[in-house]
Amino acid sequence: MLPLAFLAETVMGLVQGPINKILDAYISDVELRRKLAGELQTQLLTSLSKATEQGAGIVMAEVKSEHWLTRSWRPLLMLTLMGFLVLAGLILPLGDLVAGGPLRFEPHWQILPPQFWDFLSIGMGGYIGGRSLVKVAGLAFPEAGTKRTRRGS
Repeated sequence: MLPLAFLAETVMGLVQGPINKILDAYISDVELRRKLAGELQTQLLTSLSKATEQGAGIVMAEVKSEHWLTRSWRPLLMLTLMGFLVLAGLILPLGDLVAGGPLRFEPHWQILPPQFWDFLSIGMGGYIGGRSLVKVAGLAFPEAGTKRTRRGS
């Protein structure tokens, strides 16, 4: 998820750039062009706002879920990815250093399709954006920011 201000700027850029050029090319009445551009801008921002609210609602539902996996999939994803980075960026280079040369470790990253790396990048962005929404929601809804305790303790 991207910050709302960035998305709003992108929407404004689309309306003021390519969409305005299209309106200029096909509509000669200046007042009608301005009215249509304003209406497009309003509709785009409304849609963006609704999508952001829905995303926040999903994250809040996950945070409030009684199921451990539903609450924990984002942190588990982050820990898995961090483990991958620690292995590739710290443990293997330290192993090379201790062994006095490169270790015979060939992970064959080339067999993974480019879509996997795209998915990984989008997943990390979703995690970070989701965690940001949880923190913001915790400010708006203090009960969402509280730690869960085990039942009966």
